[in-house]
Amino acid sequence: MIIFWILTFFVGASAFAFALIGLQLGIVGSIIYAGFAMLVCRGILSLFKRWLVVREHVSAEPDVLERTIETNRAIFWRRSLWLTALPAVYFALMYFIFGLAPLDAVLLLPSILQAFFGQMIYLVFLMFANFALILGPFYILSRIGKTMIVPDDARFGVDIEDVRGQKSAVSEMKRILKLIEHGRLYVKAGGKRERGVLMVGPPGTGKTMLAKAIASSLHVPIYIANGGSFAMLFMGIDAISVYLMVRAARKKAKTWGGCIIFIDEIDALASRRSGMAGGGMMGGGGMMGMMGGGMMGLNMLLVLMDGIDNPGLIIRQLRGLVNLTLDGLFLPRVIGFNGTKLKLRIPALRAPSYNILFIGATNRPSVLDEAVTRPGRFGRQLVFRLPDRESRKDIANLYFAIKQHDPALDTPSRRDEFARITEGYSPADIEQALSLALLYAFEDGRDALNWQDVREAMGNVEAGLALPVEYSERDKIAVARHEMGHAVASHFFKTDHAHVRLSIRRRATAIGEIGGYHKSLPNEEEWMEFRSQLAGDIRHSLGSIACEHVFYGEGSTGVYGDLRSATAIACRMVGTIGMGADKLDPKMSTKATNIGEQLISVAQVSEGMHEQGTWVGAVLNNPRGRRVVAQILGSAYIDDWRLMNVNKEAIDQAVEALIAQGGELMGDEVTGLIDSVGLRAPTAADAYPPDLPMVPDMRPDVVAGSEQTA
Repeated sequence: MIIFWILTFFVGASAFAFALIGLQLGIVGSIIYAGFAMLVCRGILSLFKRWLVVREHVSAEPDVLERTIETNRAIFWRRSLWLTALPAVYFALMYFIFGLAPLDAVLLLPSILQAFFGQMIYLVFLMFANFALILGPFYILSRIGKTMIVPDDARFGVDIEDVRGQKSAVSEMKRILKLIEHGRLYVKAGGKRERGVLMVGPPGTGKTMLAKAIASSLHVPIYIANGGSFAMLFMGIDAISVYLMVRAARKKAKTWGGCIIFIDEIDALASRRSGMAGGGMMGGGGMMGMMGGGMMGLNMLLVLMDGIDNPGLIIRQLRGLVNLTLDGLFLPRVIGFNGTKLKLRIPALRAPSYNILFIGATNRPSVLDEAVTRPGRFGRQLVFRLPDRESRKDIANLYFAIKQHDPALDTPSRRDEFARITEGYSPADIEQALSLALLYAFEDGRDALNWQDVREAMGNVEAGLALPVEYSERDKIAVARHEMGHAVASHFFKTDHAHVRLSIRRRATAIGEIGGYHKSLPNEEEWMEFRSQLAGDIRHSLGSIACEHVFYGEGSTGVYGDLRSATAIACRMVGTIGMGADKLDPKMSTKATNIGEQLISVAQVSEGMHEQGTWVGAVLNNPRGRRVVAQILGSAYIDDWRLMNVNKEAIDQAVEALIAQGGELMGDEVTGLIDSVGLRAPTAADAYPPDLPMVPDMRPDVVAGSEQTA
């Protein structure tokens, strides 16, 4: 406002006259006195103007920059008035309470300040001591499960080249890491470094191993944390733990030029928050987390990953103080002379940029919060899959090279056989099997493993530890016939498969004991199955119960898992992939349906995985779907029964040979046994199975003496 400047100049002129005439300060002194008076007057008027703007008595400056300057001036002079009021209050208290003149009060001020600051230091010390006593244990707990590794600080005995079976994921990770170490030119050219990478895959496929390899070979620090280590008892501690982790990584990134944060089992930290797709509480909930603390750690991680940060506190405060003071003293922001401009303000500070890469690993990507997996956070996913046959051979070569073994295991045929029979194995499973095989060799007094050790170890990995329990003679033969039923059915109905293992040894698994098992795998690894292949799987499952009915005329409790598996496959064929009933004539279809009704297992509905239980139950609860499932199962049973019935003598010969050879065969040994007994396929003239006992349909009771009318 122009009136403010008129009033300011009037005050300045009056102050100059007063200083020159009344105070006798001379020309220079009077000018300084008048300038100070004008400055104070204009500052008070700026404060008054701001008060009018806040009260909406006048409008603010239309220009944003001018509005900012006026606001800074008001803040400066408000603070200046408060600072001026403090000495006035001090002298007033000294005079009215203690009767001290101003000079005496000034002389007493140093001793008062000394005592005051002494007490303040003591209080600050007590405050920090209390914080340390209360929060210190939580800080220590927040460090558990987290490790910072700098280059050459630790070696995990694994290099990136040792991560086998994941060529695409490893090559992509190498490309990302190269940008972390040498990506300055890439960023200068307009590129953007990856902020987060999510490694997804089944357990044991090499995710954590790759992180160890990165820590061993990379030339930037890596911060390794476990997702479960962020779960804290009290609300908010998980957020503090995440903040401290990122803060430590930023410090290392400043020193080394970059840093990696690896969070293993990240689903423990980044699961869906409450209210999002039905997600529940996550890690960090604890007792106090019931009030909502469970999502604080995730929220903090999301904020810090976005990179929203400010420059350091001290430099921000210093810049603000300098610019505020210069605005308050009415100094221009820019001065120029002969076309040269000089800025008199500290420019806006750039937010710091940290070269930090977040890497998460999980085998449960479906439970992660959507905000975590969006682009810009963990949007880049590296999928780790179970290795194919060539990859398994490559993995086996790696582990055989570091373990002493029989030279016979180095032949191409043996390595091919090992790669074939380990289908479904993860790299961790292969390493465990070979380590266990070497342990068996040492227990036997040998320093090198052989094929027999590998066989025993693989049996333990696949089906559990062999139990030193002897069967009764009846059970031994019954179990052998049961498993031979599987093997014979696989031999005829899964011709594209090769036998892997046939065993009647009792083994302990996580869900109980098994009496034996048969396993076969396809000759070629395929990613798609046709109906005939699924029908062969059902016949493989039902070969056991058909064999028992042929030899004993009844089934045993050992078919529990077989019926469950066969029912699940048939329900999948009918309910999810549009495969109808078997092509049979009406009479045979009715017979198959009646037999299959008694083979349906509801165990899959109640004990299977939630998703499977849902669709299996849906198919079986549909009358038409249930009859189609029954027909498929009954048709498979008929084929199995006829096959077992025409090969009773051959099966018993195979049973005797299996028992004589220790009760366990692998690979080509199983194939040789099956081929040696002369099995044959049934012909049209061979017998069909009798109908299984049926329960009559329930009919409504008719009350005696009642009459029915048309």
